Amino acid sequence: MTLSPSRSVSQMKRSPIQRVGASLLGLSLATLITGCQTYKFDRDSVSAVLPPTTETAIVPLKITGNEQPNWLIPAYESAPEVTLEHSTEGVGWEGTSFLGFLATLGTLSLIPAHEKYTYADVYELSWEGESLAQSRVEYSVDGYFSMYFPTPLLFLGSWEASSTTESEKAKAYLADTHRVQLLSTIDGQRNEYESLNPQTTEEIAAYLSGPGRNSVYRPSALLRLVDLAPETNVLAYHSEHSTVPGYVDILPVEYQAWLIGPEGLRGIDLQAQLEQGVEADDLLIQVVTAYPPEEQRKLSYVPETKQWARVVSSGYYTGMTEPHRTVLTEAGLPARLVDRMTNDEPSPQLLAAVRTGKLRDADGNIRIPTEEELLEQLVRHDNQGKYMSPYTSDDVLAEWVNSAINANIGSTVGTGVGAAAGAYLGDKALEQVPFVGSFLGGAVGAEVGKNIGRETAISASGGWEAIRGSSDRSFDDLSSMARYLKAKYGHTGNFADAMDATRQIYPELAETLAQVR
Repeated sequence: MTLSPSRSVSQMKRSPIQRVGASLLGLSLATLITGCQTYKFDRDSVSAVLPPTTETAIVPLKITGNEQPNWLIPAYESAPEVTLEHSTEGVGWEGTSFLGFLATLGTLSLIPAHEKYTYADVYELSWEGESLAQSRVEYSVDGYFSMYFPTPLLFLGSWEASSTTESEKAKAYLADTHRVQLLSTIDGQRNEYESLNPQTTEEIAAYLSGPGRNSVYRPSALLRLVDLAPETNVLAYHSEHSTVPGYVDILPVEYQAWLIGPEGLRGIDLQAQLEQGVEADDLLIQVVTAYPPEEQRKLSYVPETKQWARVVSSGYYTGMTEPHRTVLTEAGLPARLVDRMTNDEPSPQLLAAVRTGKLRDADGNIRIPTEEELLEQLVRHDNQGKYMSPYTSDDVLAEWVNSAINANIGSTVGTGVGAAAGAYLGDKALEQVPFVGSFLGGAVGAEVGKNIGRETAISASGGWEAIRGSSDRSFDDLSSMARYLKAKYGHTGNFADAMDATRQIYPELAETLAQVR
């Protein structure tokens, strides 16, 4: 069958129109079935606060930091500097409910999935480690997601690709909320301070320990308390108020020096005990042993070592500096006491010396030895100890260690099986003697192998008499041996070889070395 010319022409004329229509229809469908994700700041999630009585506040402080609110006006030029910190943190997340999930699933996400992010935005005024005023506002950002339909875009939010932008919008909105809350807080603090009107030292101290502990009027009240010190017995006055938080921190160095440290071991306390006849040696031991045990220290990141460690962040002699120590020594406090008034942890050697009574010098006086002197207290300068030193007093390897290294026993006697193989089977392969192989494979065999290996190492080192004879230093216990060798020779090039040889004779040394810090 042949088409008529007129029908063919008609179809040819409609084809471009049909193609354009199909393209427009496809584009419309593509737009309609394109999913999206949007976020919207929920202003209703921010609780309303009572407005302040004024739009600004004249405060007895100056603001430092990145935030400089023009609604806090310093009362005078020399006002104490207070830090304003602004931070935001995520505090919660809530996903779509079960019914919401079913609705989203049943409509192929025409009803979008919903999730809620909760944030806390905080403005805080702080001074000398004390919080003076804080505004904390929690708010929410709603997230909506559709896989196939633009419902979130059309009805619920914007095209923003993440919650960050809406969070920034929230911060701008919250800035005014913070202003209102802080001004309201300062209004209350002002009314409280003016109603109490503390004037005497007792009234000011009571205010600082009570309602003034967290108040923008704290700095001026604390400075006023310092200014009320009498002309005589000034140090006693400052000591009386030293328990008021932040008091010692604002004193001049010549008074701070006497009031830093644990109760009973501050400079003023040590001086009083010396005047009462307490021996400086006994006080020195108290100072050394008062360092907080590890379980009482705060776990903190130490930038110098790039590691986490338990350190004393407050208490003990936190804040004690060289100028402070100079004040104390020039005033007559014994130098050996003052030198130990530091927040540095006493070394294990120093603590061991304190406990064993090795702090006394040739004249019978107690003093803090140097680190090198403490280290030398760990080693005997003879060969009568239980463990022979692989290094002589000339800081060279003992002859028995050189013999062991030359015999390469570290690679052949390191395990029980290897030891027994070398000592018992000679050139034979271990697997050729099934009974011995199975015997050495068990726990008993391992122990026997270790003992045989030790005997082999002793033999390769020249025998026990040769080991003792070529040693002029020794140790009474493995802990002292490991600490001494690692501290004194751990950086040397032959340390690894020396330890390989020594561990063959003293197998338990390996674990002790690993535990030494």
